[in-house]
Amino acid sequence: MSEYVTVETRPTGDPNSLEIITNQRLTTAEREVYASYDEGDEGSPIAQMLFNGIDGIAALAITEHSLLITRDPDAPWEQLVDDVRDALRDFFL
Repeated sequence: MSEYVTVETRPTGDPNSLEIITNQRLTTAEREVYASYDEGDEGSPIAQMLFNGIDGIAALAITEHSLLITRDPDAPWEQLVDDVRDALRDFFL
């Protein structure tokens, strides 16, 4: 595991979805998809941590090194990205 967590954002073309790429391995599965809070609450440890710890996530897809986050339209991206970055750092470090 790396001594640090990097986070890079990439727009998707949808104003309510954003891809977050990290240097940490998020899953060993090809893809995890959580279409709602209820699905995420029953999902992998990372999905549970994100859905339960961060307000504004409506849906989530996880691949090996990225998160595709769909937000509630009222949630500001700046706050969501900061919260996800902090949550990943706490989870991995």
